[in-house]
Amino acid sequence: MAFRYPTTFREATCERMLEGERPEELALELEVSTATLFRWKKQALIDAGRRPGTKSYEPDELARARKRIKDLETELELVKKASALFNGEEVVRPKGSARSLKD
Repeated sequence: MAFRYPTTFREATCERMLEGERPEELALELEVSTATLFRWKKQALIDAGRRPGTKSYEPDELARARKRIKDLETELELVKKASALFNGEEVVRPKGSARSLKD
């Protein structure tokens, strides 16, 4: 599992890099890998509108649509099962006997 830094820490670090501090120097000071800082800087430049790309706070429409479809399909299956149960199409059997087995 990847280590996650607090959002406030990341935002403050990105601000420092956008103001001109070098990622190599910040890596030593903050004990964060240089590669991580370069990745953060790249995304910060996109978010600031200085580079083309997908902003980190823009929702992924396709992912949201797929999640919504999955939720609706799950809900539909539950409605179908409930409908079959109430229409008498499905026989309800007890889970177990109420009587205890005595030898």
